[in-house]
Amino acid sequence: MRNTIKKPILLSASVILSACSRDMLPVLGPQAGDTDAASAKIINTPADASSSSILVCLDEESAAAAMQGMPLPEIDNVLDSLGAVSFKRVKVYDPRDEERLRKYGLDRWYKATFAEDIDPESAAYALAGSVKVSKVQYNTVFRSASDRKAVRYVAKAETVPMQDVNFDDPYVGDQWSYYNPGDMSLSTSVRAGADVNARDAWRLTGGDNRVIVAVLDEGVQYNHPDLAANMWTNPGEDVEDAFENDVHGYNFITNSGTITWDKEGDSGHGTHVAGTIAAVNNNGIGVCGIAGGTGHNDGVRIMTCQIFDGEESATADVAAAAIRYAALKGASIIQCSFGAVGGNITNDADFESSGAEAEALNYFIENARSCDAIEGNGGIAIFAAGNESYPMAAYPGAYKRMVSVTAIGCDGLPANYTNYGPGCDIAAPGGEYYTGPTYSEATCILSTAAGDEYAYMQGTSMACPHVSGVAALGLSYALKCGNSYTRDEFMSLLLTSVNDIDGLLVGSKRTMYNSSVSQMPLSPFKGNMGSGTIDAWRLLMQIEGTPVIPVQTGVSQEVGLEPYFGGGASSVLLDNATVFISEDDRNAIGLQTDPYIMYGKLFIRPTKTGAAKLTVTAMIGGDSENSSDTPSGETIKREISVIARSTVSGNGGWL
Repeated sequence: MRNTIKKPILLSASVILSACSRDMLPVLGPQAGDTDAASAKIINTPADASSSSILVCLDEESAAAAMQGMPLPEIDNVLDSLGAVSFKRVKVYDPRDEERLRKYGLDRWYKATFAEDIDPESAAYALAGSVKVSKVQYNTVFRSASDRKAVRYVAKAETVPMQDVNFDDPYVGDQWSYYNPGDMSLSTSVRAGADVNARDAWRLTGGDNRVIVAVLDEGVQYNHPDLAANMWTNPGEDVEDAFENDVHGYNFITNSGTITWDKEGDSGHGTHVAGTIAAVNNNGIGVCGIAGGTGHNDGVRIMTCQIFDGEESATADVAAAAIRYAALKGASIIQCSFGAVGGNITNDADFESSGAEAEALNYFIENARSCDAIEGNGGIAIFAAGNESYPMAAYPGAYKRMVSVTAIGCDGLPANYTNYGPGCDIAAPGGEYYTGPTYSEATCILSTAAGDEYAYMQGTSMACPHVSGVAALGLSYALKCGNSYTRDEFMSLLLTSVNDIDGLLVGSKRTMYNSSVSQMPLSPFKGNMGSGTIDAWRLLMQIEGTPVIPVQTGVSQEVGLEPYFGGGASSVLLDNATVFISEDDRNAIGLQTDPYIMYGKLFIRPTKTGAAKLTVTAMIGGDSENSSDTPSGETIKREISVIARSTVSGNGGWL
């Protein structure tokens, strides 16, 4: 035991509170004492609340006394009467962070644990009746935003690589969510371009190991052969702090550094999520991760913050502790595929007053010790929107300072399970067993699985790490370009790096709907899936400042260049204007004829979905740079980007 660390304080002198028999319990609940005053201190509802614990926020004076080891008999008496066996500080003491914890009130939260299941409402009223208590919070039990069904991947006799990718990972061709060419063997409903455009983004960056993504989930199998090289390793593990043996992260269920992923009740969910973000790329095995690097130790790092353990689910105090740990240990992004049931909390005001996890999230987004691409302190919190087909995102993800992710299938349309509506910020591939009339695992998301294996899963749980991976890739590219942003600036870049989905939401789609394979109406989702579907290429282009033009596949088209060359584009881009495109970029969008400039417009005909960069060169004020008989002209160059998709909305791809 590290005796230099101040241990969690118990309000009484002992660690274990004495429990009295049930017939000695006082009359508790709304009928006891001043119920109005007590009720005002109870900040959330008992929906999905733990019956074995409850959270208490002490007033400042009592919290200070508790930290000095002083007893508070009034609270101890209530805890004794309830049969409490422990009363511990939610946030483990760490002198490096104590001042900031006090700023957010996080130093005053304690967890009461009971020997037997109790009535949470009675306990809440009893504790709220004490003048030493400022808030009482039901300890909400969170759920994973997935059906937790994993279907083992069986490798094909002959693997098919992803088109125009130099990585040698054998299963990447089955990761349609990274690059979807519209292969009808996947589904008769497949849509080319229903992906995050990772394939093209990899030509610019694969990641950066200075970017850390904390996965708040089941434990990540840190020794998985396709994850081990990209796991975060605590550089300060030899430094005495409050977390022992936290080599790759911490288990907040057992309060230990022992990470698990194969207990009864585990599904491999955390390992699957981690693989989508940063499975090691170009290592000759398995799958790829969106920000998994290029095979040169340049993938982003995964920190495992375990909040689900076998049959044990995360409660509010566990999630709050994990969020605080991620901030303290340097995560730039927290990946959170969990939440409360949709509808339990319905507005931001209620969430902001909901206690420990809300305060911890605000602490993270303002104080995370993130990479240099985010100026000062602050981090990005990314949540799954939820899988109840509910017309609102689940909290905490629905909160305005979070990113809440809805799910699409390989047809580019809303998945049959996704939540949608208020609180939803952006969409990403989440997979769907029924994308079309028949069942198929291949239309779900392929990633790493516990036991050194690979598996398919579906859910907004799977959509969420796609956005986390793209965000991590964006931060990596910002570091490469020498750029930095405030947290709010980067959030704006992320949420506007999208392709249109609303233009596709007409009529219905065939999927599992109302417990049978039938037509699911699409009109309820219009305007309710977030800003659009996340696009990694668009984010990287925004970071380097290169404008993006959406173009349609299979169509010869002319594109106006006024936004990029000003209102005089037709005068500037005359016959002497040229277009250069590299062979890699040409292949990426399937160009069979050269693009060219005429009458101030770009003429182009892509034949497949993808993204590319072009350089347009023109002369102003003359026909030559070095004319001998007339004034020489000035050469101007502008790099632009095109994204080719099977459909392009009339407003240029923006919502």
